[in-house]
Amino acid sequence: MNTGKVVANAGSHRIMYALANGPMYSKELKVIAGAINSVSRFDGEYMARLESNGFVKRHGDQWALTKRGHEKLEELGPARGMRLKRQYAYQAVLERPNFDPSQHIESTIKRPGSMDFLECPTRIGDTLYYRDGRRVNIGEQA
Repeated sequence: MNTGKVVANAGSHRIMYALANGPMYSKELKVIAGAINSVSRFDGEYMARLESNGFVKRHGDQWALTKRGHEKLEELGPARGMRLKRQYAYQAVLERPNFDPSQHIESTIKRPGSMDFLECPTRIGDTLYYRDGRRVNIGEQA
C-alpha cells in the first residue's frame, strides 16, 4: 500500500472508498487494504498518514472520512474491482430491546409446591425463626 500520495486503486484509495459508506473499525480496514501487519501497526503506519493529510478522522474506535477525504475520493473516483461487505457483528446487540424484569415476573408459571420452603423456619442455635417474625425457642417445646 502506498502510504504517501493517494493514488487510484492503491490501498489508501480502497480504505477511503470503504469509509465513504460509513465509519469502520481498523480491523475491517486492514482487511480491505490487504495489510498483513497488526492492527496497531496498521493504525500507526497507514491510518496515521491518511489522518495527517486530513482525509480521515478517528471517532472513538472507528475511522470516518472527512470532507477533504470525500473531495479527494470524488477526484479519484471509485476503487475498481472492490466489493464492500460490511460486517455487522454488533448490530444484534445494539438493536436488541432492553430486558425489563417487571414485565415478566407476573407471567412466570410456578411449579406446585415450589414455594413451600417459605413456611419452614430457620434454626439458629436453639431458636426457630419464621418469616412472619415468630420466634420459637426449641427448649420451651419439650
